Amino acid sequence: MPATLVLIPLFLVVSIRPGVASLNSRHLFVAANQNSVQQLETRLKSQYGEIEKLFASPPRRSAALTSAHYQRLLREWQDDLAQSFVRAAATVEQILALNPPDREMWQERLETLRMYSAPVSSPAERTVFGSGEVQTSARVIETPLAEYTDEARKAKTHGDVRLRMVFAADGTVRNIFPIKALGHGLTDSAMKAARQIKFEPAIRNGQPASQFVTLVYEFEKGKPSQPYIPRTIF
Repeated sequence: MPATLVLIPLFLVVSIRPGVASLNSRHLFVAANQNSVQQLETRLKSQYGEIEKLFASPPRRSAALTSAHYQRLLREWQDDLAQSFVRAAATVEQILALNPPDREMWQERLETLRMYSAPVSSPAERTVFGSGEVQTSARVIETPLAEYTDEARKAKTHGDVRLRMVFAADGTVRNIFPIKALGHGLTDSAMKAARQIKFEPAIRNGQPASQFVTLVYEFEKGKPSQPYIPRTIF
């Protein structure tokens, strides 16, 4: 295969006008980039699957011998999660290096992965907070339903999509990440609906603040349900 890639451009230079050779070379370069992006997207999908598995298996208090033991298990699990986000972010960086056409989308995804890859820190060191770290939690005003896609309906897909996101201090929804996904377009549908949520930002120290939020979108009996905030993140 490497020999073929070298010989084709050489043949073009000898037998075709320079302008045509240059054009064909660019097409070959673009095709190679597309193949590389597809390979990286396949790797990223696998990395997302690893993250989802980690989110689905947090340490249980009942499995810990003592409170201190549980805290150690929890910290190790959080570190594993952070490292899985680091690996996924590295893959997205490689995709961006290839200048994909939908660069803005990939840049946003990289920002999200980097944020969730940050090590555990105290509230004083962060700009996004949990519900227990704000004086007043964000208040949801409007939550549009996700679309139950035709593809999912034909496949009789059902279940729930669980999204982690940030209700930002400026009133926008950011950094959406699927911690539990469904196929046939339902995860994308839930993410699209989440971006349209209207809310009043959380309050911390008397000022609007950004807050982590988890939302569940259920898809049952061929139709979506109103999203809700679960009792537990995972």
